[in-house]
Amino acid sequence: MVARTNEVDALSARSWPVRILRSFATSLMGMALIGLVALSACLVLGATPASAHAALVSTDPGDGVRLKTAPTKVTLEFNEDLASPAYVVITAPDGSRVKTGTVNALGKTVTATVEPADLKGTYSMSYRVVSDDGHPVAGGTTFDVTSGRTVSPVAPAEQESFTQRHQGLLLGGFAAAVVVVGLLLWPLRRRHE
Repeated sequence: MVARTNEVDALSARSWPVRILRSFATSLMGMALIGLVALSACLVLGATPASAHAALVSTDPGDGVRLKTAPTKVTLEFNEDLASPAYVVITAPDGSRVKTGTVNALGKTVTATVEPADLKGTYSMSYRVVSDDGHPVAGGTTFDVTSGRTVSPVAPAEQESFTQRHQGLLLGGFAAAVVVVGLLLWPLRRRHE
């Protein structure tokens, strides 16, 4: 019995560094896991839309207005100064692009000349501008023209959601998170065996 006790004491004496290292690794693993969860929460909760960027205040022609003839100039007013470049695209009722001249962004105003289009129906005007702080802002409006040639309207294109546009990135991020959690938990699995 004495020999057996000495054996256990010898094993205990040799294994105390191992126990300390395992304890440290477990606590380090726990801290890393908590850090990973906190980082993930910050990324998810912090990814809200920015509210301090340029916003469209008004347009000429206004959104949804009915005009007798197609406009020869469009104007967009924003709530803050803009940087260059700025883009304006006008789509005719038949789905074709209406030719626009040079698009100018000066201060809070974007203007563009428009070549005459002799088509009756709903036009869509899309814009993409850059806020003074460098963030892009995009949107669109519509207006109706009541005179001109009648054409068959084109069905509006289906808009992709954020999730659809970034599906590959979201899946890759999820897969990376699963791998990281798996690698962090792997030592715990081996400890219980």
